[in-house]
Amino acid sequence: MSSTDNTASLPYHEPGIVTILIIASFLLLLNAVNYALDRIVYCGLVGQLFIGIAWGIPGANWLSADFQHSIVQLGYLGLILIVYEGENTSVFQMIM
Repeated sequence: MSSTDNTASLPYHEPGIVTILIIASFLLLLNAVNYALDRIVYCGLVGQLFIGIAWGIPGANWLSADFQHSIVQLGYLGLILIVYEGENTSVFQMIM
C-alpha cells in the first residue's frame, strides 16, 4: 500500500496547456454547434453527439479516459433528471 492510498483528498496536478486547450475547444464547440443546429434544424443534440465522437475514443481520442468517464457519468445523471422531469410534468389520471 502506497502513501497516496491513505490521503484524504486527491492531489492537485496542474494540467498542461494542451489539455486546457483541448477541453476548452471541446466545450466551446459543443455550445457553438448546439446553438447553430438548434437555430437551423432544431436538433442541437445531434451535433453534440458528433463532437463527442470526434474528440473521444472513436475519433481523435484527444480527451483523456478519465475525462470521458466523467462526461459519461454526467450523461447518466442527465438521463435520470430527464426521466424525473418527464414523470413530474406528465398528467396521469387515476381511474378507480
